[in-house]
Amino acid sequence: MEFDYFEKHTFLCEMYDEEADKTTELILNFFPFDNSVQVIDTKRGKAMLKRTQLPSFSPAMLQIGNIVNIFGKLLMLIDSAPATKRTLFKDVESTFVMIKPIPRSAHGKIITFIMNKGFRIVKIRNGKISKDFAMELYSNLGGNKNLPVIVDYITSDEVLGLELAGPRAVQAFRECLGATDPADAAPGTLRALFGENVLRNVAHGVSTPADAAKMIDKFFGVENGNPKIPYRATFEDCTCCILKPHVLIDGNVGAILEHISTSGQFYISAIAMFTVSMSNAKEFYEVYKGVLPEYEAMSLHLAEGNCIVLEVKCNDSKLNCVCEFRKLCGPRDPDVCRQLYPNSIRGLYGKSVIHNAVHCTDLPEDGVTEVEYFFKLLASTTS
Repeated sequence: MEFDYFEKHTFLCEMYDEEADKTTELILNFFPFDNSVQVIDTKRGKAMLKRTQLPSFSPAMLQIGNIVNIFGKLLMLIDSAPATKRTLFKDVESTFVMIKPIPRSAHGKIITFIMNKGFRIVKIRNGKISKDFAMELYSNLGGNKNLPVIVDYITSDEVLGLELAGPRAVQAFRECLGATDPADAAPGTLRALFGENVLRNVAHGVSTPADAAKMIDKFFGVENGNPKIPYRATFEDCTCCILKPHVLIDGNVGAILEHISTSGQFYISAIAMFTVSMSNAKEFYEVYKGVLPEYEAMSLHLAEGNCIVLEVKCNDSKLNCVCEFRKLCGPRDPDVCRQLYPNSIRGLYGKSVIHNAVHCTDLPEDGVTEVEYFFKLLASTTS
């Protein structure tokens, strides 16, 4: 694809200085011709950063609500110019998808399928829904005689809720989903690949953007300071795993979830997406301050985009989950992993010591503490 040297995508951004407790409004221009960026201070009317090539910058980062790292400065994308909306975000909308009660080991394959179809994961969380939630989700079925059976099934165990974004996301996902009966679903659709029957047909996708907004709020929303659908973390005999921001950009979320769930040793008991501030990232990584020279860079990467946090448990409760899971992840340096542990998570999906796919708890006694940091502390501050 050829680009015009002067073609640009323009975004309104906010840069927050935590030390000064000050927010600065900026304009970010991205030029696809040479992957260069320009940052303008709107109040001063001056370029904070002249047009400069940034080879590590990925256009996939350009999503409203994302945080982007421009030479160590974290900018949150608040809005885009009308021309950019027409070019990059034409017909983009959100949809709500619920993966029904199925074996956890299948989640990774399904997430990979979804991301390969071009959908972006905006939110993800496992949870247990009530019968009232189920009735509202299937309100379109009205007096269908099978409704009680459907409700009993989807409330029988935990589900996985997702907010997905993409062009015509509501209709596009339903097309990818396939017919209600997997036997009738078109080849290559989600239900044709993974569905068993009309009841156990893998997933549900809403029918309209209005339904999407309503169910996203019911699943991910907050009421009286508490999440409407509680987090599933148990805070017992567990370790913490963070899928770093680059993993979402690289499209490897599903592959890593599958790697964990099909290892035969572990299962994921809680999953949720978080946005981490720079101060929280530094606090979380504080144990490495003065110990690892990459401390600042590690903190910066954790704060420069959304991350997915997992509570992971061992199938064998007699094993130390933290120590065993570190073996699955491999050493911090992916290059070392590829030489010594090529089938480790970092060996397969890491790119550098900073972009090494996942964080996993170091010390055996810190597993619960790190899970609590996200599923208790950060969850309460973002609720």
